[in-house]
Amino acid sequence: MDRDVIGEIKKRLDIVDLVGDYVQLRKVGRNYRALCPFHTEKTPSFYVSPERQTYHCFGCGKGGDAFTFLMEIEGVSFPQALERLAKRAGVALSKSAHPKTEGDLSEVMELALKFYRDALNSPSGEVARSYLKHRELPPEVWEAFELGWAPPSWDYLWQSLQRRGVTFELAERCGLVLMGSRSPYDRFRGRVMFPVRDVSGKLVAFGGRLVVGEGAKYINSPESELFQKRSCLYLLERAKKSIRQRGRSILVEGYIDAIRLHISGYPEAVASLGTSLTEDQAKLLQRFAGRCCICYDADTSGQEASLRGMYVLQREGLQVSVVVLPRDVDPDQLLLQENGDRVFMEALDRALPLPLYHLEIRRPWLEDPGSRHSAILELLEGLAELSPFDVAPYLSNLSIALGVLPGELNEQIAEIRSRKKVAKEDKSARSGVYINGIGKKSASKAADPVEAAVAYVLWNDARRRVEAPPEVILPLIDDERVKSIVAALLYGESPEELEGRWLSLGDRFPMSLIAIGGSFCDQFGDLEVAWKELLKLLEKRRRSERYHKLLSAMAKGEASAEEMEELRQLASDIKGGG
Repeated sequence: MDRDVIGEIKKRLDIVDLVGDYVQLRKVGRNYRALCPFHTEKTPSFYVSPERQTYHCFGCGKGGDAFTFLMEIEGVSFPQALERLAKRAGVALSKSAHPKTEGDLSEVMELALKFYRDALNSPSGEVARSYLKHRELPPEVWEAFELGWAPPSWDYLWQSLQRRGVTFELAERCGLVLMGSRSPYDRFRGRVMFPVRDVSGKLVAFGGRLVVGEGAKYINSPESELFQKRSCLYLLERAKKSIRQRGRSILVEGYIDAIRLHISGYPEAVASLGTSLTEDQAKLLQRFAGRCCICYDADTSGQEASLRGMYVLQREGLQVSVVVLPRDVDPDQLLLQENGDRVFMEALDRALPLPLYHLEIRRPWLEDPGSRHSAILELLEGLAELSPFDVAPYLSNLSIALGVLPGELNEQIAEIRSRKKVAKEDKSARSGVYINGIGKKSASKAADPVEAAVAYVLWNDARRRVEAPPEVILPLIDDERVKSIVAALLYGESPEELEGRWLSLGDRFPMSLIAIGGSFCDQFGDLEVAWKELLKLLEKRRRSERYHKLLSAMAKGEASAEEMEELRQLASDIKGGG
């Protein structure tokens, strides 16, 4: 990567403008303040500094610069953030600045989409246009949602791509073509095409609905370098702003369900590309709002999928509920019915929280002596995955249905929860989660603001990086994470090189550390003053720690004569305020 690219982008961009696209900022002194977009809070603790071009939340601890902000709030990778911020800043990226192969694949995907969209409006697209009109999706919707048509021809797309110089290797890696016994052929044929974009808006896959010929009703692009189904939600790139504004997402099964909700006044809708939800999809939704309403079809398979999906979402910290629709209709069909808008809105308002929904769909089992025991065990196991606060409001309903007192039910859930916790900890220990005494807690330990401030000064002062002696500075830093960053700066690595490497590896801690350090340095007003005061603080801390260590050795009778003399000198220094 060109070491000047990141620096040039940051020079041209104002982080206040970028963050202001997502939250309402208010000026407070030299900084701007807002409610944190990364966690729920009532009192603003999220600050943006135009001078430092950083953000930091004193509530959840997240912080960094423009790159880390975009990656965090949009859920995009560093190459994607680099591309978007470069475009925003008007900085041209060289081919080496982003992955060439992925860029080529993206260009092929966009080219394929153009061919599909053109085909929809061609004479061969009449059957697709008729189908869409039958589904009451007018031409303006085709345009808005980039719908297309894959003709039933054996190799329509492949021939079109070939004419534009696309190789079979690239088309195959995109999941667009397959190799037959004699020649390549199109994966999608006779299907209405739905483009699937990732959270940043990059085209990564297609879904195809069969209209002509035989085969599965719906097929999706295969997993590829561009497309990982577990990490995508249809229309999320459109819906994320509304999800954040409305404080909820609405999750449906199908492409047309999602489109119908969007055009019916529910732009917070996304589709799961199937009924099996993944943790990655749950994390994507949790990034934008803390509540999710699942609105799958009202048939049995839809109910079971809703139940599985709810627990996946709940484990990722979302408050989930199920929109119970009239039987035998999906969201698209309901919204097309007379008064369907009203019925859907009422169903949304009455959405059942997880404990009550689980109870509701298991009532037939509970009423059958043959299945009652297994239904109770399943309910208890599920409820044990939730926090006591999530279960408490529904204990009365649950205890009545299960025929036990609320206190007894609570004890049974707590016992299962405890058993699950022990089993999880045992599994973690056996799988080596904690290595050499370093576990998840220590890995996520908050950085010391004084040490963070040393990193911040070195990050922003090139002269200091050259003049500060590593043998003096490094022994003052206790946190190994901070020490590695400080060492890299002192030994000649540039901030631009370091940031590019960290972000490309997905490591956001260093830039968050720099933001924390910047906030701490505000009290000094000047980097020169800050540097002197920071070294004094760290040296004083080092002496204090050494003093207590020697004091302990003396109390145990283990201190040597030299250590006793050192202890006496340290005591004199500390008493004198030195």
